[in-house]
Amino acid sequence: MTKKKINIKFKKILNDLKRRPEDAASDLGLTKKKILEILDGKRKLEFDLIEKAVKKWPVNFNEFFSVEDDTKNGYKIFKNKASNSTERKMYRAGYPYYLYKDTVMSKVSTFRPEWIQQLKIVKNSNPNNVGVRFNNGHFLHQFTYFIGPVNFYYKINNKKKVVKMNTGDSMYISPYIPHSFTTRENKKNVLGNILALTYADKLNTESLNEFSAIGYELTKRFNLNLKNKVNAFKSSLLYHLNNSSISKQNFFELSGIQLKEIFKKKKLPNSNVINRIANILKINSRDLLPPIQDHYVKIQKYNNNRSWYYPSMKKKEFLFVELTNLAHLPMSKAFELNILKENKNTTEFMIPTHQYLYNIGSTTIDITFDKKIKQKFDPGDSIYIKPNLIYKFKGKGKILILRIGGSISSDALYHLSWLSQNNLKRLLNDNKPWFNK
Repeated sequence: MTKKKINIKFKKILNDLKRRPEDAASDLGLTKKKILEILDGKRKLEFDLIEKAVKKWPVNFNEFFSVEDDTKNGYKIFKNKASNSTERKMYRAGYPYYLYKDTVMSKVSTFRPEWIQQLKIVKNSNPNNVGVRFNNGHFLHQFTYFIGPVNFYYKINNKKKVVKMNTGDSMYISPYIPHSFTTRENKKNVLGNILALTYADKLNTESLNEFSAIGYELTKRFNLNLKNKVNAFKSSLLYHLNNSSISKQNFFELSGIQLKEIFKKKKLPNSNVINRIANILKINSRDLLPPIQDHYVKIQKYNNNRSWYYPSMKKKEFLFVELTNLAHLPMSKAFELNILKENKNTTEFMIPTHQYLYNIGSTTIDITFDKKIKQKFDPGDSIYIKPNLIYKFKGKGKILILRIGGSISSDALYHLSWLSQNNLKRLLNDNKPWFNK
């Protein structure tokens, strides 16, 4: 963390709390001169002063620190050799069970992806095989790409299930679902591998901190019924009525709409009625139609994947094979990308999400970033790419891609888009006081 970054954060805190330098000096037991030196970057903001500020003001430690950018030129590569150096063997019940290797991780995104080899070999696909060791599930979402003969086990409502997976198959598993993987006995005696790409989405560290501070008893009252579209609509409508302090009778008096009739029905109102309700509540109609949670686990067999030539059937530079994707995670997109032309690709990509790339093929691919920076992408290498960075491929090959929105999607994206270009610059590097003397 640079001194400048910390000082900008400190200035923002003073602005938000409406503290002039002399006010901050009085609160923190410093001279005004020392506060000004901190703001001007001439003096370091020591941690003991941060502790004093957190104790005195309604702020948290994390507000004094920025996310560290560990990329170079907008991307970060993790070579296969470096991945091999992280190899560690995991044991279950005293026996070798997994071989783990890190792949690329960046402090800019929530990707926590691993290459995992299944050391446990099973002779059957019985979900109750006593040699299969389930984990307890984990907080992160997981997309998994399978290579070789792998059995995927999972547990829902305390019932164990198993699916036979092969190269190219993929799956999604939601947080806290217990699961496991093994190699299926096979004539070639090969061990199965997976790329287990875990990540946080909107329920990330920041929101988790807020929920934790609110506490379990109050947080559980947020819970919406998202089992189907009708329940999701009714649940969201009640949420916004409560937030607006509008009773069902108030709503009838304001709009002439009897909400009790709507709540009786087992189907959604038509779009005109939904728009009228949204207008009365002064919200967007989309806020009444949240995505439903229809998959705790989703299996996608390779032969059932949708695919298309890009940029068109006529100009076949790439073949995109769509892997497991879910409507309730709309910004999470997984693909197998086949680069079809050796040196004739003219297409440049600029993707508005965080991206993870892994070279699952057997050939080296060249990637040019920002039209000038060239990077060798060898088999087994992995790359993280920042949103909106322009890049281009050269050389035939096959790549696994996972895209996630991170925090920059939905409402955060809309709020960002409301700012002018000048105010956007100020948002990212604000070092002005909130008023001029």
